[in-house]
Amino acid sequence: MKKIFEKIVPGDHQITVETIGEANLFKMIFKAALAYRRTMKYTLGRHGFKSLYSFLYTKTFVPTGEGSGELAMYLAGPLIRRFPQLSPYPRYMELEITTRCNKRCTICEHTYWKEPSVDLTYDQFEQITDQFPDLKWVNLTGEGDAFLNKDYLNMIRHLKERDVAVYLVDSFNLITKDIALELVRLGVDGVYISFDAATKQTYERIKVGCRYEETLQNIKNLIEAKRALNSPIPEVCFRYVINKLNINETADFVRLIRKLAPRQDWGDGSKIHFVGLLAFPEIQHLYVPEISPNVMSETIKAAEENPDSLPIVFAHTEPERFPSINKCLAWMEPYIMMGGYALPCCAVLMSNKRSWLREHALGNVLKQDFRDVWNDPRYQLFRHTVNKPDAPVPLLCKGCRSYETREREERFGVDPSL
Repeated sequence: MKKIFEKIVPGDHQITVETIGEANLFKMIFKAALAYRRTMKYTLGRHGFKSLYSFLYTKTFVPTGEGSGELAMYLAGPLIRRFPQLSPYPRYMELEITTRCNKRCTICEHTYWKEPSVDLTYDQFEQITDQFPDLKWVNLTGEGDAFLNKDYLNMIRHLKERDVAVYLVDSFNLITKDIALELVRLGVDGVYISFDAATKQTYERIKVGCRYEETLQNIKNLIEAKRALNSPIPEVCFRYVINKLNINETADFVRLIRKLAPRQDWGDGSKIHFVGLLAFPEIQHLYVPEISPNVMSETIKAAEENPDSLPIVFAHTEPERFPSINKCLAWMEPYIMMGGYALPCCAVLMSNKRSWLREHALGNVLKQDFRDVWNDPRYQLFRHTVNKPDAPVPLLCKGCRSYETREREERFGVDPSL
């Protein structure tokens, strides 16, 4: 799928039917199927048809997020944005597992807040996920280290027993050999490793509490477990948050990952995501509003100099290139915050305003069924408003860090009820 990624320009993360044409879209789908043939064969043989179906659903229908291919959305997206009532009851969600963390990362809101450290209990986990009977994809995430939750592996096991495609975002600071082997055995579909530097000095300055050599060894543990079980999954991706401390190490990071393992070992859909910093007041001084052409060209050159390099993507890095909120489909993918608070997507997170998010949440799925939340008049109005070009911007979307909202805010204002 490297050719697909090469079409993405810095700051963009969508390819529309209008820009690539329907013929090219179907050509892309065919190439994607060829690229994933190893994963599809393994998933079918090892985990069965239902797991294969969830994998294909993820690559085709999940509108955004870790592992999503979004291919069908290039065709269905314009129709859903115009007629949001066509949006189906979600078969995909993001779920916060813990707010407990043993690290003090420089660029994470967790370092600066005064929230209590709380784990999602296994009973709460089942209560929430059971409200999505046709669940096909879950991103287990949150503002903490999920592996500190003693029930985490059992939660993953439960989802895989339901044949749900599971993706994780993690620092890989706590992944022992046994945990790595279990992730592969369970059939976790993908992991996104948060790794924000190429050098030990910069890494440990940003990821305070993590040890550079230890994390690299943990990544090797996963690769060794995949080799031992001859498994192409989980597909391993890297998330590198660009900021003023690491902006000059992007090219070296591409080379670092290449040295760890050949491309085939990472997975069919593996890649390196260079993403923009989700800034809030305490870390605004680290924000990089524009990546210099030299940094960009050196990083691209590093990825092209060896066929074993992972494909690279620059996403959400430059606000001037953000797509309009009128094109957003992230609202199709609810985010369930600790305590059961339902939010329209994950883009509102990492803003260091947790109390505000709880206050303005669209409902609470530990107190009511998500179907009632989804069908609530406020949530319905939100869905009918978010893509409407001549309507106020919903309050929850104001200043989005993935989509451009300023133009609509200036022309039509902000709707405080949404």
